[in-house]
Amino acid sequence: MLDHSESSPLYKQLQEKILDSIHDGTLKPGDKLPTELELSETNQVSRVTVRAALDALTSEGYLVRIPGKGTFITKDKIQKNVAETIGFSDTCRLQNKTPGAKVIKCVIEEATAADQEHLGLNPGDKVINIERIRYADNVPISVEYSRFPSSYSFLLQEDLNDKSLYEILRSKYKVTFGHSRKYIVMEYASFDVAAYLNIEEGYPLLSIRSTVSSPDGQKIHRSKQLILGDKFELIV
Repeated sequence: MLDHSESSPLYKQLQEKILDSIHDGTLKPGDKLPTELELSETNQVSRVTVRAALDALTSEGYLVRIPGKGTFITKDKIQKNVAETIGFSDTCRLQNKTPGAKVIKCVIEEATAADQEHLGLNPGDKVINIERIRYADNVPISVEYSRFPSSYSFLLQEDLNDKSLYEILRSKYKVTFGHSRKYIVMEYASFDVAAYLNIEEGYPLLSIRSTVSSPDGQKIHRSKQLILGDKFELIV
């Protein structure tokens, strides 16, 4: 039970109680927490207090909330070597996690000034814009934006839901990946991105921008990944 006579706020006491259970192994990565109502009754506090404790633990990366399923102890972070040209799906599989993807957009667009600069295109050229939500063990952890020269228009005919884009390019179209230059900055979640990742608008994210070339120097695509930093461990 929580101590109502202590000066420490009740939500802080509940937060520390859950943290103790995580640290001593009582609660393990992937375990589901009791509902807010159950925690409220067990600890004899209001649901507002429970929600404040869970919100704090979620923002610190200890918990993840999945709408319609519940609140879970965060699983181990995904390690990503930013020096390597390796896709999200392969990164997940190397760490025994199931990758997933949901297509948000897959269209032909006018090349922007940035496309022209990074992909070696000319004014008026077209690009293939593919935007997807990426999942690890059914948890959304990244929004991925990929822009290809129009010569990759065959991707418009591919089913890219729950598929590895790099795997399709390698195995079906014999594309070979070579050099990749990456830039990492912090970015804050827009309304749309927040909805995709089940987070609050303005939540801090890691933004990884890269341009990938073939071994002979031909530009393949430019991309941006907005990822939940508390789900990744970047290796440089």
